[in-house]
Amino acid sequence: MSLIAVRDADPPIAPTDAPEVGEWLRAARAGSDADFGRLVAQHQARVFSLALRLTGRRDEAEELAQDAFLQLHANLARIDSPAHLCNWLCRTVTHRSIDHLRRRARRPLYVAAESVGESAADAGSEGAAETDAYDPVLRRRLLQLLLQLPEMARAVIVLRFQEDLDPVDIARTLDMPINTVKSHLRRSLDWLRQQGLEADR
Repeated sequence: MSLIAVRDADPPIAPTDAPEVGEWLRAARAGSDADFGRLVAQHQARVFSLALRLTGRRDEAEELAQDAFLQLHANLARIDSPAHLCNWLCRTVTHRSIDHLRRRARRPLYVAAESVGESAADAGSEGAAETDAYDPVLRRRLLQLLLQLPEMARAVIVLRFQEDLDPVDIARTLDMPINTVKSHLRRSLDWLRQQGLEADR
């Protein structure tokens, strides 16, 4: 199925805990493309924003988000609740983004701060990082620094501060020992502070 066509249909969006979301999921599992489209519309900004902050490149984030939804369509029978759907998408796009980063690891990564800031602002996700509340210059600076972290450390920071996951949930999402998650958080935040950025959490 075409996710572009689904997106163009402009299906309604509801809070993730709204009763109709469970109905959309049940109908999508029964084969309703329209209800699958509603699920895509509900989550696409969040999924894209996650991929964008992990990769730093809009075109790659769009491709990874689309891949995640195509994979979701193929695995709908395994999704048993709206909460499971949210967790599954977060886990899937994070892992796909990390795999993608590892494949391109030998290529130099340079992303202009202005480009990253504009792309991140376009994401429009309710799960967007709290840096969006800062002034645009600081936001762009933080996003540029984020892209300098190793991919696993970057994923930990994004999941903690964009998705507001606690270390236990991050460990579960990344299949990583909890102590490793805490170590990534501590070292990454210390490094960011050394660059002149203070975290509020």
